[in-house]
Amino acid sequence: MHTNVIDCKDRHCIIGAGPSGLAQARAFLAMGLPFDVFERHKDIGGLWDIDNPGTPVYANTHFVSSRTESGFMGFPFPPGADFPRREEIIAYLHAFSDTYGLKKYIHFSSEVERVEQKDGFWQVTVQNQTRVYRSVICASGMHWEPNFPKIPGTFNGWQRHSKDYRNPEEFKNQRVLIIGAGNSGCDIATEAARNAQEAYISMRRGYHFLPKTMFGKPADIYERENEWMPFRFRQWVFGHMLNVLLGDLTRYGLQKPKHRILESQPILNSDILSCISHGDLRPKPDIQRLDGSTVHFVDGSSIDVDQIVYATGYKASFPYLNTEHIEWAGHGVAHFMTCFSRKHSNLFTLGFYEGNAAVFPHLELFADMIARYLLSQEQKTGQDKRLLEIANKEQGDLRGPIQMIDSPRHSAYCDWLTFRKRVRKLYRKLGWPMPVAEDFTTLRNCSDSLSQITA
Repeated sequence: MHTNVIDCKDRHCIIGAGPSGLAQARAFLAMGLPFDVFERHKDIGGLWDIDNPGTPVYANTHFVSSRTESGFMGFPFPPGADFPRREEIIAYLHAFSDTYGLKKYIHFSSEVERVEQKDGFWQVTVQNQTRVYRSVICASGMHWEPNFPKIPGTFNGWQRHSKDYRNPEEFKNQRVLIIGAGNSGCDIATEAARNAQEAYISMRRGYHFLPKTMFGKPADIYERENEWMPFRFRQWVFGHMLNVLLGDLTRYGLQKPKHRILESQPILNSDILSCISHGDLRPKPDIQRLDGSTVHFVDGSSIDVDQIVYATGYKASFPYLNTEHIEWAGHGVAHFMTCFSRKHSNLFTLGFYEGNAAVFPHLELFADMIARYLLSQEQKTGQDKRLLEIANKEQGDLRGPIQMIDSPRHSAYCDWLTFRKRVRKLYRKLGWPMPVAEDFTTLRNCSDSLSQITA
């Protein structure tokens, strides 16, 4: 089949129109940089659109971060309950896109098939065309390729990854085992507890469970208000506070955590311990093997179940890109500040990280860095070269003082306070101003005139 080649060497390519791609599009508009966005789905929103094929979002999904902390700069969530529902989040993204006039730059139903480097530029193959761009920003999201653990034996019931779960009606009259105790796993386990005939949750290790609301306010607001505390002191305070509030977790049949609080992905769930204490959800240790409908555990116990849901996380994937172009770290990427490739000066990965705070505010800081870097490259001011020098000298570990547990998920972890400190330090070195809400005021007021930027 003949493929047309289109010269876009003065433009930048964003792959994906989810939260990451939208944040990058707004940042480019603010800097006056020309770009195109390619989205394989028919609409914006990424995984938050429940009709997007392959999305891991289920009917009752909520943010684990609060409404107050979760919005993009200069565009807060509208008033409502503390933790926005899925429907509110996708509506917010549509309002964000409409307010800044982003949809006119997006090519919908346009799946990027291949990205290849040639002669210092990037060839992007999409819709039987090859477009040659100055840079490529991979903003396609990291929650699309499920991670499955290797468990000996076979299971003859219904088994699937949590990405394929949609509604608690799927649990009716079923004996259900949830494997994994991340935030999604715990949420789905509480839905199973309230709807299944029997509900179990298998955990490889002990976890710390944080209530979503503390002292009358969302936990992330409470933590932000106490960011002045040195990390070890904050860790000590949180640990003792949880001990007072929750007591000994082994009372619930749970394993005692071997790590201190904040040294793994925070599990924010106010319901799971209640479900366990009411007998509606029964905790189990790691799985030893599967045998028909029977699941055997490492403590010698066994149960019979009808279905298994693997809430065992995701692996970053770039189906359109040769994996050799990526610097890997566990299930994520090891790029500088999670987004700057050390191998290729104009290849970026936006949103491919795990963190302990609201995602959208982090995405826009990543996006601002990328936009300023490319603007410097275009204007030949030198900050782009300086950034690459820093990237090649520094490891760029964003875990800060946290001694994270050793797991693939935590290899590319981003502590929100460490990240923000690193961004401020980097911007001072490069002479860049930190982004503020006023940077986007003109875009809101004059979005109709912005088409000239990318014409």
